[in-house]
Amino acid sequence: MILDILVLLALAFGVFKGFKNGFFVSVVAFLSLLIGTMGALKFSNVVKDFLQHKWGWESSFLPVLSFVIAFVLAILAVRLAAQITTKIFEAAFLGFFNRMLGALFQILVVVLMMSLVYAVLDQINNSIRIIGPETLASSKSYSIYLFVSEHIFPSLFEMVKHLFEKSVDVLQTPTPESI
Repeated sequence: MILDILVLLALAFGVFKGFKNGFFVSVVAFLSLLIGTMGALKFSNVVKDFLQHKWGWESSFLPVLSFVIAFVLAILAVRLAAQITTKIFEAAFLGFFNRMLGALFQILVVVLMMSLVYAVLDQINNSIRIIGPETLASSKSYSIYLFVSEHIFPSLFEMVKHLFEKSVDVLQTPTPESI
C-alpha cells in the first residue's frame, strides 16, 4: 500500500509539472541532457579554440571548462527553442493542448522512471530483503511496473543504443574550424 501511495504522489507531481510546463518544455527537459552532451562533445573544441585565440586562455582545465561551457550553451539553445515553440502554440490558442500533452508526457516519464526503480528494487530485494513479501503482494502498482520494465525497457534500450551509434557518427564529422 505504501508503494502505491508513493507512485500516486510521483504521478501527481508529474501531472502537475507537465501541465505547468507544457509538452514542449517537458520533452526538452527530458532530452536536453542528451542533446547537451552531444553538443558539448561536438563543439567543445570550438569553444576551447575560441577561449585560447580570442582571450588567450591557457590552462590544463581548458578542455573541461570548454566542455562545460558548450554543454550549458547547448542546453540553453534547446530550451530556448522549446520556449519559442510553446509561445507559438499559445499564440495559436493551443496552450491548453500543449499543457495536456505535457501532463501526459510527464506521466510517461514517471511510469518509465518508476519501472526502472522497481526493477532495481526487485533485484536488490532478491538478494537483501528490504521490503517484505506481504508489502509487495499488497501493492497494486508493483507488478504493473515490473511488467513495464520487463517488456518496455529491452526495446527502449535497443532504440537508445541505435540512436547513440548514430550520434557517434554525427560527432565524428568535422567541424567548420577543423576542415
